[in-house]
Amino acid sequence: MALPDTPKNTGNANTAAEFETRLAGWTRPGALTGVVLDATDLTYIASRGLRAMVQATRALAGKSGRFLICAPTENVRALLEVTGFDQLLEIHDTRAAAMSALQQPADTHD
Repeated sequence: MALPDTPKNTGNANTAAEFETRLAGWTRPGALTGVVLDATDLTYIASRGLRAMVQATRALAGKSGRFLICAPTENVRALLEVTGFDQLLEIHDTRAAAMSALQQPADTHD
């Protein structure tokens, strides 16, 4: 599952809340087990957005699923690296790489 309507940022209260709600819905029990966040157009992530991604990762891992991020912009990748979230989140350079990784068992991803 890819998220085609990723917001351009999660920096204000409205977009962060919407993003958090959307991720929670997709990762709730009985919902999806694999989510790919296409970050091509994502220009900024606020702390609430980062928290939502970690919560999605944990929720999916709890049901043997995965949350992946693909194609982050330079700014978003730098933010993830500076904050250490690149160690908590599975990030891929392209959508194709993320979709391919999603088809593999979790213990073999890069």
